[in-house]
Amino acid sequence: MTPPPVPAAPRRFAIDELPRERWKNGGGWTRTVASATDADGQLRWRVSVADIEAAGPFSAFAGLDRSAVMLRGGRLRLQGDGQAWTFDGPGSLAQFPGELALQCDAPDRPTRLWNVMVRRGVAQARLQLLREVATDLPAAPDLLVFVLQGRFDAVGVDGLSLGPGEGLHRQGAAPALRLTPVEPGSLLLVTELR
Repeated sequence: MTPPPVPAAPRRFAIDELPRERWKNGGGWTRTVASATDADGQLRWRVSVADIEAAGPFSAFAGLDRSAVMLRGGRLRLQGDGQAWTFDGPGSLAQFPGELALQCDAPDRPTRLWNVMVRRGVAQARLQLLREVATDLPAAPDLLVFVLQGRFDAVGVDGLSLGPGEGLHRQGAAPALRLTPVEPGSLLLVTELR
């Protein structure tokens, strides 16, 4: 009898250490945090971070649903097709269809967005913001946590502490993990992907 595979340990990442690449439309920069494709190579989901410093168009992605969370920056406005979304500080969230032709106004200061794209009808994403709350990470095929502010320590894992700009990517049936805030104002973004 073959023993079950040992779950992989969560992958730790720091946004500023991930490679930068140009946006699809050339108007900005992005850093891929994690992604998954189907057996035929079609994108299932993608999580990335976009750096925005100037006004310009957002890339369109047909067939994908998008969620964006401001990680840092000032006021930022997206608009298109008679709709508008305003980000007014870290933790601001917007959700919209990927095929919308959106225009981004110039932000008050350099801004960073957490972008989640899922193939409509194939994958789903659930995003939660937790302020100064200890959390047991939920079970999900893929789970990403990211610290926007403050610091979180992992209970039961020696030396695992995450600060601003750092996160974890947990895949599959990984062991339970509890994250506890250790500084006032700590803010954690949890992204579940199925």
